[in-house]
Amino acid sequence: MVSSSDGLNLPISNEQCMPENSGSLGFEAPTSRQILRVTLNLKYMIDKIVPIVYDVTDIVCDHSEILSPRVMKLAYEACGGNPNDKANKRKYQSVIVFSLLKVCEWYSTLATMEVHNAKLYETRNLASQQLCKLIIEQEETRDLQFLFMQLLLRRYVINENDEDQDPLNALELATDMHCTTVIGSSGFQRCLKWIWRGWIVQNGFDPTTFIKDDSLAEVSIVSHFNPVRLKAPVYQNYLQMTFSFLFLGLYTLVVNGKDSERVQSFDILESIFYIFNTGFILDELTKLYYIGYAHLSFWNLFNDATYMIITLAMGFRVMSVTPLNAKYSSEDWDKISYRVLSCAAPFVWSRLLLYLESQRFIGIMLVILKHMMKESIVFFFLLFLIMIGFTQGFLGLDSADGKRDITGPILGNLTITVLGLGSFDVFEEFAPPYAAILYYGYYFIVSVILLNILIALYSTAYQKVIDNADDEYMALMSQKTLRYIRAPDEDVYVSPLNLIELFITPIFRVLPPKRAKDLSYTIMTIVYSPFLLFISVKETREAKRIKYNRMKRLNDDANEYDTPWDLTDGYMDDDDGLFSNNQNSGMRATQLKNSRSLKLQRTAEQDDVHFKVTKKWYNDVKKCSPSFEEYDNNNTEEGDDVKDKDDIKELTEKVENLTAMITDLLQKLDLKDRKE
Repeated sequence: MVSSSDGLNLPISNEQCMPENSGSLGFEAPTSRQILRVTLNLKYMIDKIVPIVYDVTDIVCDHSEILSPRVMKLAYEACGGNPNDKANKRKYQSVIVFSLLKVCEWYSTLATMEVHNAKLYETRNLASQQLCKLIIEQEETRDLQFLFMQLLLRRYVINENDEDQDPLNALELATDMHCTTVIGSSGFQRCLKWIWRGWIVQNGFDPTTFIKDDSLAEVSIVSHFNPVRLKAPVYQNYLQMTFSFLFLGLYTLVVNGKDSERVQSFDILESIFYIFNTGFILDELTKLYYIGYAHLSFWNLFNDATYMIITLAMGFRVMSVTPLNAKYSSEDWDKISYRVLSCAAPFVWSRLLLYLESQRFIGIMLVILKHMMKESIVFFFLLFLIMIGFTQGFLGLDSADGKRDITGPILGNLTITVLGLGSFDVFEEFAPPYAAILYYGYYFIVSVILLNILIALYSTAYQKVIDNADDEYMALMSQKTLRYIRAPDEDVYVSPLNLIELFITPIFRVLPPKRAKDLSYTIMTIVYSPFLLFISVKETREAKRIKYNRMKRLNDDANEYDTPWDLTDGYMDDDDGLFSNNQNSGMRATQLKNSRSLKLQRTAEQDDVHFKVTKKWYNDVKKCSPSFEEYDNNNTEEGDDVKDKDDIKELTEKVENLTAMITDLLQKLDLKDRKE
């Protein structure tokens, strides 16, 4: 169980974040110029503490001598602020993670510009990321709400080259830069989990801030039966997975359901299938309009290819049932339609991976595939150049006599050689011995050199991901979460239900904003009612545990698991019925279970008076712990008696040397007394 901090309270409503209630956030964000100064201070500090290239383990190891607690204290002090005014000091410290990530970005740019110093800048980049991680993990135990709402989720604007940049928060910046060290920190992942569940949502009045969902601890089903909850990434992911499996089922029924040579009209299943496809296409066009070319990633292009093939098949299918005079008969158009649709099968099945990537195994597999595709660009670029060069040579040999006879077989043979199916027969009687020599060279380069290069590249990509599999998977999930919260903050109409939104949008245009919002709310409630019932039941059960945690002054995510080593954790939610009038029975049952477990354990331990270990054992265990444990737990931010670890180490060595000298002296004195 994790206890709650005594820091600033999370705002739980949009109204608390309005200008007149800005005090609930504790402070306003620093200006863009102030953030620039903090970032420059931190860069100066990193430059000084990492003057040379260090080994990676010297930086990322626990209790690193490079990133000592004194360095963390200096990092906080680099933010400025009044040391006697906690609110003023925290105002500027709230940008420390954002600024350190900006420093990482600058070092990455410098490593690209100054290749001769790339290793040094990469080391400083890593040091900045590790410092971010240490600060995040420290704030997680000190002030969780300050960590979430200010350090990670609040969007800040920095001034670069006399221009204010777009607002970004540390969560987005670390994900965009693929800072796996930062993303893999426990506080970062905990924040992502809260966003994924919809416990923290974007402020409706200020897009630069986030707030806590105000219905989180409500134990009424009605309070959670709200289409607004569909904005939570976890529920959008559930909906997309559901519609993807439905799409796959419809595709299977359509493509394998033809049992007659006659041209049949569209049935209900085929119509629904093509409606699904139209909804997916509309969703892709909408995202392309809002996001631009940045939306064209590998998986999006993969999906687009799937939808284009299905759309082409739909066009041929329409041609087969329309009474238009065409070059081919209706049966021919129908046959072409089903054959084209059959070619989409690998795409339709493979696209499921995109929605199952939240599973760790599939997620890591997709990351490996992504890295392999990137590495293969080198291979295909070299292959393209080699093929162009040899093709031009063979075409020149073919046209040397003034006519071209075997251009087609030449091109076909060069292509299948890449797959290991090339044949020397084509070149036996063609322009001897020049064609044979050229083809021998081409075959050797492709089969021996290029294909081995491809294998080596794939092996490197695989090993790179496997060595850092957990961090890569967490980075993938961070990207997935951001895809949902970066979308326009509008009503959620998941494809193909976005077609409903398309048809009712003209009505929204003529209605007053409030009436349009109420109408959309009603439509979403009706359309999503089965899924909203599932959400309300699920969240009502969670709300009872959250209410219990708040009663115990614990964080909302405490007591999720009943671990065997802690007799007082967990929550007995089975004692609360969904429609029970007594919503506190689960709390009482949990408290009764905890007290009974403790009593039974104490009774069992007291059966034998000699069983219990002594207090001396606990003291001995504490003495066996590392000498810097107590030192690391000091409050580095406040600077209460903070010492440098090098001084501690030096002092320890002096004490050990002095002890050895005294022991040696006592032995000599004892030996002298014996002789006398």
